[in-house]
Amino acid sequence: MKKYYQLVVAGLLIVTVIFIALSCEKDAKTITPAAQPPASPVPTGSFTEEFDNASDLTSKGWMFVNNSFPIGEAGWRQGRYEMVNVGNKKLIGSVTVGFPAYSASNSPHDFISCDITAADPASTANYSAWLISPAVPMKNGDKISFYTIANALDVDPSQGVSTADRMQVRLNLTNGSAAIGTDTASVGKFSVVAYDSNPNTFYNAAGGHPIVWTKITITLSGVPGGSIPAGRFAFRYYIQNAGLYGGSTGARYPSVVGVDNVAFVHN
Repeated sequence: MKKYYQLVVAGLLIVTVIFIALSCEKDAKTITPAAQPPASPVPTGSFTEEFDNASDLTSKGWMFVNNSFPIGEAGWRQGRYEMVNVGNKKLIGSVTVGFPAYSASNSPHDFISCDITAADPASTANYSAWLISPAVPMKNGDKISFYTIANALDVDPSQGVSTADRMQVRLNLTNGSAAIGTDTASVGKFSVVAYDSNPNTFYNAAGGHPIVWTKITITLSGVPGGSIPAGRFAFRYYIQNAGLYGGSTGARYPSVVGVDNVAFVHN
């Protein structure tokens, strides 16, 4: 029975991946940065970002880096929210890929997301896709808040078949650089883990990444000397040994993670 459900999930995700790859190739290209943003900090420090237009982010100092291997179509990009009809409706029916934005001004896609196509989904892959903030002055007591969600593509959680997403928020409290290294395990200057949604890669049915929009608030502490003139934070979609067929364990199926309404408050 478990093998049956795993085959169903594999079939579902195959169609989902093909659909996502074909439907958002334009988005993937438009937000690929041509050059690293300047290291100079935002003068006032505090800012908010709604991600209504992902193609504008690099001009604001955000940076996209996809260190996943084998690398896929794209890392972080404009929010995914699609309906897909899969297979025999009596067995599966229509599937929602993604979700509407938490806060939308123009469309339900007004957020940022990362999904299974960040790596080659047909392989056993290591996912490490980064969305790095502009450089800002940081001090103890500053706050980072955001809303996050993951897609839930459960077929039968009791059979151990569901998606298992993970996202970290990492801090560079050393300088204003965006250095993260070049492989799936490296973190560069972003050595501080401020948030880790699912370190044990649980299924979403068992307490993994939130599957409804959930507000996360991080209060900075341990900043060297109490304050630094420039630092950065980064969202990292991070799943090891995963893919379309669950990786080598057959249990780790990435789906879609979203982030919306980010605020950095410099006190």
